[in-house]
Amino acid sequence: MRGVLSSLGWIAFLALAVLVLLFYNVSYLPQQGRVARLQQEISMWTQQVTELTDSLQRLTSVSDTIFNRTFRFDELFVSAESLVLSPQGKLLLRDVAPQLKALDVNFVIIGHTDGAKPPVGSPYRTGWEYSAAAAAAVANELITLGVGAERLLVCGAGDTKPLVKKGSADARLLNRRVEIAVRSR
Repeated sequence: MRGVLSSLGWIAFLALAVLVLLFYNVSYLPQQGRVARLQQEISMWTQQVTELTDSLQRLTSVSDTIFNRTFRFDELFVSAESLVLSPQGKLLLRDVAPQLKALDVNFVIIGHTDGAKPPVGSPYRTGWEYSAAAAAAVANELITLGVGAERLLVCGAGDTKPLVKKGSADARLLNRRVEIAVRSR
C-alpha cells in the first residue's frame, strides 16, 4: 500500500510538473514575446517623438531675426507722454549704435503701445501715431549717433502685438516698448 501511495505521489508530482510546463509554454512564453514586441514598438515611437521634437526645435530656433533689442518706454524716455529721450535712454542707444553700424543690412524700428489712449493734450490722436512717434524718436537718435538714415525703417505697431494681456500697470510698462530688429528677410 505504501508503494502504491508512493507511486501515486510521484504520478501526481509528474502530472503537476507537466501542467506547469504546459502553462509556461502556452501562457507565459507568448506573453513574454508580446511584451518584447510592445517594448520594441514603444522604443520606435519614442525615437520618432524625439526626432520630431528635434526637428521642431531646429525649425523654431532658425529665426529670421539677426539682431533684436527691445527697450521699454520708461528706459528710453523722460516720460512716456513726452517721448523725449532721457540721458539713460541716450546711453542705451549709444551702446547699440556700434552694433547696428557693424551690420551691413537695413533694420526696422518698431514702436509698440499698450492700448491706452494717448494722454489728453497729446499731439498723438491714436496709438498708431504714438507708437510711430516713439520709434521715430529712437531712429533720430541713432541717426545722430552715425547710423545711416537710409538703412532705417520706422514702424508704429500700436497695440497690435502686446507682450502681455492688457490691464495692470506692469502690463502697460511691458507693452510700451521700442524694438530694434534686423531681419534676414
